[in-house]
Amino acid sequence: MAGAVLEAEPSPAPPSPAPAQASVSDLMDELVRFTLSASLAEDTGISLGLSREYSRRLLQDDPSHLPYAHLNDAVGVPAYPLYKHLARTLGRCIKSGSFLTELRSVRGIAEDVEYFKVKRQEWDRLIVEKGLELVNMLEDVEFELHVQEPFLSQLRGGLKIVEGRCATGDYNRISAGALLLVNKCLLLKVQDIKHYDSFCGMLQVELSNALPGVQTIEEGVQIYRKFYTEEKEKSNGVLAIYILKVASQPYISLGNLLSGLGCEGIGSLLGMVHTAGTVPDSLPPPRSSLLSSSMKPRHLNIQGCNLTDVARSLAKHVHRSSEGWWGSFCGSDSEKNKLAFELIESMLNNCCWMNVYPAQPHGCIFEIRVPDGYGARWSNDGSKFIGFLEPYTEEGHSKGWKH
Repeated sequence: MAGAVLEAEPSPAPPSPAPAQASVSDLMDELVRFTLSASLAEDTGISLGLSREYSRRLLQDDPSHLPYAHLNDAVGVPAYPLYKHLARTLGRCIKSGSFLTELRSVRGIAEDVEYFKVKRQEWDRLIVEKGLELVNMLEDVEFELHVQEPFLSQLRGGLKIVEGRCATGDYNRISAGALLLVNKCLLLKVQDIKHYDSFCGMLQVELSNALPGVQTIEEGVQIYRKFYTEEKEKSNGVLAIYILKVASQPYISLGNLLSGLGCEGIGSLLGMVHTAGTVPDSLPPPRSSLLSSSMKPRHLNIQGCNLTDVARSLAKHVHRSSEGWWGSFCGSDSEKNKLAFELIESMLNNCCWMNVYPAQPHGCIFEIRVPDGYGARWSNDGSKFIGFLEPYTEEGHSKGWKH
């Protein structure tokens, strides 16, 4: 897709980018965010077949607001917001033409093979079909524009049919028939271009079409003044770009893809597994919740006992592995807490198995495991650390999970 990224110029104005070759992967982050957000708005008519709570959680930021760089999408509990991880994985799937996630297994347990085989065929077909739709509709895009809300929603809804810009740089190359990509998610076709000496002159003719909801020309001019100085407006003039939303839209194709994948396909792209008892619409809790609940003091009211929940659990498990997998666990309570924290953090970074299923007496639990089969459990929302896990064996319970 050859095109130029056109930015309305705030102060200070960034330089206008040169024409660039964009790919579906480059657009996916914003496209996934926009599609999920639009599905939550009641007036958009976009239905993904996902619950509102599920879509909301995909968009949710980590409650701690602490930055976390998840460098390897193949392993580890993904960082929030989850839609970014989903976007990266979808982009790679579309580029490869297949659903890249493979059947997952760890020592002692594996996903449901037959279930995964049937679903994988269906998901492969969806990736090829909808991915090709996205690639084809973006091939003819000539320019990219960015607009702010509420104008993006007005463009998508067909209320705004004129886009006003200063006649500078690449804006002068736009002509009737050009296909524009707005905010990496909305396709518009240019119907006509008209030149005006000023925004005031343009708004005298097109106020309701350029700025729906704005009552006066003076108010409208002040909106444009946020992006262009009066001097720039006078020296370059103004373009009124008449646009029409086209029928084929990237967010519609992506919406159909997400709807076809459903919770199970989306979950698989996020690293979740499917076994006999899996809760199908489950998602991993925020990493900050998992870490903070692990580090809660075990006994708040017992003097001299300063071990955290995760350290207390490690004390129970450290002697169960004949391989010495859990490592050394000695020193002061503070040192033991630090060892336990480092272990749980390593598990969160390197787990290759995430599952949510009912387990008595806890109700639904969130479980992670590393390739060797060792793992940890929390409550479904990550607010309570339950304990560490040994690799699964059929006789494990009778042996007290010693091996």
